Amino acid sequence: MKRRYHNKINTIGGIAGVSALVVMFALAGTASSSPRRASVSLQFVDSTMVNDTVIRLGDIARVESQDAALAARLRALTVGEAAPAGFNRFVNTEDLITFRIQPQFRDLQFTTGHHKRVKVISDYQDRNIAEFEEQIRSYAASRLGWETGDWTFVINNLQTSWKSGRGAVQAEVTGLDNPFAKGNVSLTLIVRQGSRVSRIPVQCRITVKTAVLVASRPIQRGEELTAENTMVQVTDITSFSMNPLRAIPAAGTVTAARSASMGSILHGNMLRAIPLVSRGDQVRIHFIGERVRISVIGVARDNGGSGDRIWVENLQTGKLIRAAVSGRGSVTVHQEGDRS
Repeated sequence: MKRRYHNKINTIGGIAGVSALVVMFALAGTASSSPRRASVSLQFVDSTMVNDTVIRLGDIARVESQDAALAARLRALTVGEAAPAGFNRFVNTEDLITFRIQPQFRDLQFTTGHHKRVKVISDYQDRNIAEFEEQIRSYAASRLGWETGDWTFVINNLQTSWKSGRGAVQAEVTGLDNPFAKGNVSLTLIVRQGSRVSRIPVQCRITVKTAVLVASRPIQRGEELTAENTMVQVTDITSFSMNPLRAIPAAGTVTAARSASMGSILHGNMLRAIPLVSRGDQVRIHFIGERVRISVIGVARDNGGSGDRIWVENLQTGKLIRAAVSGRGSVTVHQEGDRS
């Protein structure tokens, strides 16, 4: 009887122990299970059109979530670069979620529709150089050094066009480095829209008519330019490759290096400086140092105009010295001057 009683007690105790163990495991399972992830629905479209240089999630899918702020954030998420204006690209929705969206939102669970690929067309409008004509002209006016009224500016390819996204753009013009450019000139119109940049060649013609010095009669080689053999005349110098003279050079400074016919445009390359010192002339050599200034008599061994460096002989020492012509019959040697 006692044995039967003890068996009943052991049985009840065993059942109670098993029940407690089941409850404990159930509670443990409940405590260890992770919280349920928030769900977001992405209903991708079959095709769409964008007017931007990038594609955002909201452009290609309807985003639904109980969290309005989260939905707005996802709609604004950049998911790729748009095709150039007027072209299209395809977006693989599975790859998009797996490799671009999910890594940024690991705590979200995404559900999608049946579209596996979205065609994204980049909207566009045709633009041409004529839209930027005023800006190009202003750029030329700010860079050219010709006198106002002496030049005209023509854009030869105003109708050159290209495809651009709709909306505002930023434009700048470059290419005019020489302030005295003339003739056919090529500029570049740079148009920026977001991350896209278009570089458009602009073909221009700059015509220059200005007052220059011309020969009023034939000029012989070695003849000085004076009011008697020259005159100032407004002339088209667009195709003239040299730098024309605008006024008569100072008297006694230059002569014609070669003859010039009547009506010829006179320029610097056809002139030769009149030597202030000639070979064999006696000259005064001025030595200029930091603390000493002396002068001695010498003899020129070269011809030279103002600023030319020539060889002169110091008559006191018999040495040849490299000196700069500083005036008629005068040369100067600075402390750093060459000697031999």
